[in-house]
Amino acid sequence: MVFYTFIEYQKLFDMPGKSILSIVTIFLTLCVILPSNGQNFDRLDIPVYSGGKELKFPFTGGLRAGQFSNIDFNNDGKNDLFVFDRNGDQVLPFVKTGAVGTIDFRFAPEYISIFPTMRNWALLRDFNADGVMDVFTASGKYPGCIEVWRGSRDQSGRYTFRLITFNYGLPEILMFPISNNYTQIYVSSIDMPAIADVDGDGDLDIISFEADGSYASFYKNVSVEEKLGLDSLKYIRQDICWGKFAENQFNETISLSSSGFSCSTGLTTTNTGLRHSGSSIAVFDNDGDGDMDIIIGDIGSPKLTRLFNGGSLANAHMTKLENNFPVSDVPANLDYFLGAYYVDVDADGKRELIVTPNEINSAESENHVWLYKNAGTDSAPDFKFFKNNFLIDEMAYFNSASHPAFGDVNGDGLMDIIMGTGGVQLKNGARRNRMALLLNTGTTAQAKYNITDEDYLSFSKFGDQTGRFAPALGDIDQDGDDDLVVGDARGQLYLAFNTAGKGKPMTFGTAQYFFSEIFVGQNAKPQIIDLDNDGLKDLVIGEKNNELNFFKNIGTASTPKFKPEAEILPNTRQAGKIHPANDFPTQNGAPFFFKSGNKLHMIMGTEDAGFITYHEIEGNLYSGFKKLHELTGNIKQGRKVTSSLADIDGDGYYEMAVGNERGGLVFYNTTFKADTISSLGQVVLNDVKLNIFPNPAGNQVFISSDIDFPAIRLFNISGKMVAELSINEVNDISLIPQGIYFIKADSKQGSLVKKLVVY
Repeated sequence: MVFYTFIEYQKLFDMPGKSILSIVTIFLTLCVILPSNGQNFDRLDIPVYSGGKELKFPFTGGLRAGQFSNIDFNNDGKNDLFVFDRNGDQVLPFVKTGAVGTIDFRFAPEYISIFPTMRNWALLRDFNADGVMDVFTASGKYPGCIEVWRGSRDQSGRYTFRLITFNYGLPEILMFPISNNYTQIYVSSIDMPAIADVDGDGDLDIISFEADGSYASFYKNVSVEEKLGLDSLKYIRQDICWGKFAENQFNETISLSSSGFSCSTGLTTTNTGLRHSGSSIAVFDNDGDGDMDIIIGDIGSPKLTRLFNGGSLANAHMTKLENNFPVSDVPANLDYFLGAYYVDVDADGKRELIVTPNEINSAESENHVWLYKNAGTDSAPDFKFFKNNFLIDEMAYFNSASHPAFGDVNGDGLMDIIMGTGGVQLKNGARRNRMALLLNTGTTAQAKYNITDEDYLSFSKFGDQTGRFAPALGDIDQDGDDDLVVGDARGQLYLAFNTAGKGKPMTFGTAQYFFSEIFVGQNAKPQIIDLDNDGLKDLVIGEKNNELNFFKNIGTASTPKFKPEAEILPNTRQAGKIHPANDFPTQNGAPFFFKSGNKLHMIMGTEDAGFITYHEIEGNLYSGFKKLHELTGNIKQGRKVTSSLADIDGDGYYEMAVGNERGGLVFYNTTFKADTISSLGQVVLNDVKLNIFPNPAGNQVFISSDIDFPAIRLFNISGKMVAELSINEVNDISLIPQGIYFIKADSKQGSLVKKLVVY
């Protein structure tokens, strides 16, 4: 960043032949702050309302396949909630608020960074009984294996985690001895193991299904028996069919053994197809008899199965099962592959039951977090259905594949959001696709969003055919209002022309499907922009293979026309040489172009590598864009991230709305300076008068114009907004310190900037 003395600033203002607008343009350019590779963007809290109610934690980013554990984040003696969403491997911390016995939480993203990178599954357990939770999770280095991170608190009481290494076998993972060697404790990438004190000796054991999916092996922790202390993890495989039951290799059927000393043999062996794969396990004393029962969710079943232990802690034997758990109340019933979690939700010392899908792609995604309150005791629970939308009812959550697009939909000068989605996953594989509308009902300085339409423009009518809608707004026919282009899962486009006119609430005509016969493969993510600077709006489309598709407008300003074949020059499938082979081994590129420092930039959302920013775009359409940041803003919101940028609070910097595969929404501040002229369509009004009297001004200033400006803001020389002003009124500026300021007037048509001296 360039710093100037006051005298140097004066020289800028005194330059002959320079208009105020030119000076401001120079000023804005000098103040551009471009982030470095190590930069971070801060999360931004904005009020969001749904159905007239303000959401408590709108910006979690969604919740599709949550796994729940208890932890005391803030060391206040109350159980908080750790949620690991395996869809995108995301950590969602929730701190307990309110009185004991109430279900009140605060989303606490400040704790996300304390956790290591985790994959597939994560459970918090205190293996060494020091009162601090440790992390059990899938190994990032060795597939099918378990790694453990020891938890501790630093001097401030904040959690830290360190990977535990062992002095046998592969040191980073849990192993057990076999045939004079060591092999891993196996957990498939789909399964959820049980980690609990299964045999009642005080240390944590592990139960996990074997690779064939039939028997559940019991890995006994022998740390106590060998007098190693609890601060140790040493395992043997004591039983290859714990509980003596067997799960059918090809469906969810479970068979029991008549003997507590032999494994069940009631398996299907004649089926030659692929075995079903995927089971979740929860182990706790479900009937209060002092031994461990088991709850199983199966990838082929919409329900949970409870198996009752008729044996003992030392020798488990499942003698009875229920296929509709909890049978005493409303049985859990979701699409398929459920996970059960026994956690304390209201900090009263007795645990509740949470049931969610354990599948990352196509499990049910509406009202899919079921909470059962415990009407019994912790040792003999009695589960009663409480709600089916636990936590997600307080989120800005759109079920799947959220894709935001900023635009002034209702013509009030504020940036609204059209949210494309992948739709709602229903039972039996059915899907209800849609888009949503979030209206900005705040002010120019403080945005406030209201989810006003959850099937915007009735796009659900197209859902059975396409879905995974990705909207983009832009004046494609250059008549002064923004039109709507929507990409879909098939790689094709919808086009809806805005017939309202300049500055009026958007009114769209009938959407044209398969617009211009453009096809880019799968998951089209378009943007409308004049990329080759010929005065015509072009189409740039990201897609599943992460190539950047450029379709040149070969028509006129009012009648756009595109060649459908990307291979025909001047079209290209690798605009800017963007391709996975050149940049990163990932898919589902989601481009967004914006101007900062009078330079065009592109931020690219990806499948699993966050956001990547490119610059040096002008003139390099057919050569190569230059990569600016590998991980822009250090944003990690999971899979298939998308973005849209706009200055929604008038601070002169872009804010960034981020969507993802989980279907949520997160806002970030950015360090990208918002240009006076931007890709969002704001123009400078050179032919409009803005009168300021007096100037220089003392305690009052009067501002008038020949058009109505809904937003007039006062900025200091550092670019910080210091006040909102009113048009055609006397404004009190008595509290404004002496100095040089800039008045920026914004409207739907464009903006004006004027200098004001306060003495």
